[in-house]
Amino acid sequence: MAGSMLPLMDKAGFELSLLSKFVLACQSPRLADAAKDLGQTPSALSIALHNLEERLGLKLFERRGAGLDLLPAAFWLFRTGAHLLYLEQHTRQARFAPGRRMVKLSVHLDLNFAIGRVSKALLRTSQEMIETAPELLVDWHFSGLDDEDIGDPTGLAQSERLPDKSGQLRIFYGTASTVSGQAVHLYDDPWIVVGNKGSRVDTFQPDERVTLLRMRREIVDAMTRFATEHGFADRLRYRDEEPAQVSAILRDQPQTRLLMPANFMPRRLGLARHEEVPFFPGFVSSIYGETDGAAGSYGKAFLEAMRRNLVAENSAVFTPRLTTRQIHLFNLVAQTGSISAAARVANTAQSSASKHISQMEEAIGAPLLQRTEEGTSLSPRGEDVRAQTVVIEERQDWIVRKAHDIAAHSEARVTIGTLPSSGHDSVLTEKIAHVMTRIHARHPDWRLQIVESSNTMLHEHVRSGDLNLALVGMVQAQVARIRLGPTEPLCVIGNPAISFGGRKELGIEETVALPLVLGRQHLSIHQSFADAARERGLRLKTVVEVGSLALAIAMVRQAHLCTILPPSSVRADIEAGNLIAVPIRHEELSGALSVIFSADRELSEAERIIVQEFVRVFRPGRTATVEMPED
Repeated sequence: MAGSMLPLMDKAGFELSLLSKFVLACQSPRLADAAKDLGQTPSALSIALHNLEERLGLKLFERRGAGLDLLPAAFWLFRTGAHLLYLEQHTRQARFAPGRRMVKLSVHLDLNFAIGRVSKALLRTSQEMIETAPELLVDWHFSGLDDEDIGDPTGLAQSERLPDKSGQLRIFYGTASTVSGQAVHLYDDPWIVVGNKGSRVDTFQPDERVTLLRMRREIVDAMTRFATEHGFADRLRYRDEEPAQVSAILRDQPQTRLLMPANFMPRRLGLARHEEVPFFPGFVSSIYGETDGAAGSYGKAFLEAMRRNLVAENSAVFTPRLTTRQIHLFNLVAQTGSISAAARVANTAQSSASKHISQMEEAIGAPLLQRTEEGTSLSPRGEDVRAQTVVIEERQDWIVRKAHDIAAHSEARVTIGTLPSSGHDSVLTEKIAHVMTRIHARHPDWRLQIVESSNTMLHEHVRSGDLNLALVGMVQAQVARIRLGPTEPLCVIGNPAISFGGRKELGIEETVALPLVLGRQHLSIHQSFADAARERGLRLKTVVEVGSLALAIAMVRQAHLCTILPPSSVRADIEAGNLIAVPIRHEELSGALSVIFSADRELSEAERIIVQEFVRVFRPGRTATVEMPED
């Protein structure tokens, strides 16, 4: 368990250059091979991959001796990240006539996903089409996987730039007797027997038992029929695990011998420690492609290039030149209408923002903005680029959110946000500490991180996926919540020199009249007070607006000033006579707390346990009730 005062992941997210190194590494037999292709040392590449894991908060590799095995999360990131890199390359390189409408080709792969011959050929073909058909944008989906979570990765589904007709293309296993006359034969995939290194798989005999993993029904049925015809069906065993898990299966059960198409055992990271031999008697599964009528010449050209690229199992290499910062600032310029406004939103200097935009124009090779005395507008090329940079940024944000979700489910890695602490001995701090120490005692292997931020920022980071859960005061829309209720009455905390006339309790109207030091734009407690005053039509005027509770307390100690806090936050000062506390009427103001989380995802088991513990500590004997955001 780790506590943190570090800032949450900023808008920069993760760089595409890190992602491109990851994609190349996954396709290489060894890390040293990928490092050589990149002109780096293996140690430098290893550090880059570790940085990517840190930026995403997600474990991608199992480090074993001198090698790396890919975890399931790595296969997910390869699928989603490769398309992000393709979009960046298309954005830079595609050159087509201004005003020409873009075309989308949707490629549906009715195949098991593997970082192998098919996926490498798919990526290389999509890259080639940028040059031969620059107006074409390709998206792809492997059957049964989670790509539909992203929606339309090209961003053209609702775009006016998309023509009425877009192409559909299907790639699948089949036989000459079952496919239509329009289907194009792409590749014959021979079956192999796979075993652990040193298991003498080369001595495999047909009477030995072999295991089939979870594969497309068509090829499993075809192998079962073949086995029946050749008299070894009783020797087939079935295992409900994906071919991507080969390495883990053979590590845990080294005696197992697996039967599968060769495409599932490509030259990729994590498979160098296994052996394979051709299956005897020989068996081949053929891969076909077919298009619908709308795909036209684009679909035919894609299939022809795909067939050519399937011959050699070469890696797809991406060399992104656009940075995440450049894309974010460009999108802000397009949204705000000027570089200066974009710089203000991004909290950066105008000169820095202008430099990033200029570097982006240099990478693309064309001006993206038209700068005049009246302001800044997008050039024709800028309009085309923006249609894709918006999608790139949205897709990158989605990857970050999904990575945190996967980590919460697969690794029990949970990041929890809390409001800034007003004191180490406050009731709120004590209760949060009680929750986290109980969780750590019961689940010492869980990877927990606690960060502090303002109420507004906690909401933003929950929505962006940087936080799994957050403990907040005022709850905004678009998040799910569980009410925890008030933890402690709020009080006016004042300098002893101020006379409260012996009052034992104050109303909001009386409190507004006091010389207040507040952080109403940053601090949840003070936001709730400002909202309560506004509801009563009271004008709230602070003496000084601060950004931290500690500063507010220090100022009240030294001058005739007041602030608003739970009294436990300054218990020692009250007992010493340095400060005084007068309660605010509970019915007028309460320090209500809630646990919030994204309504767009399902909580992991670890997150559910943590939420239940918060409810147990803050609301003993109560049942947790989830309130979803209104539509």
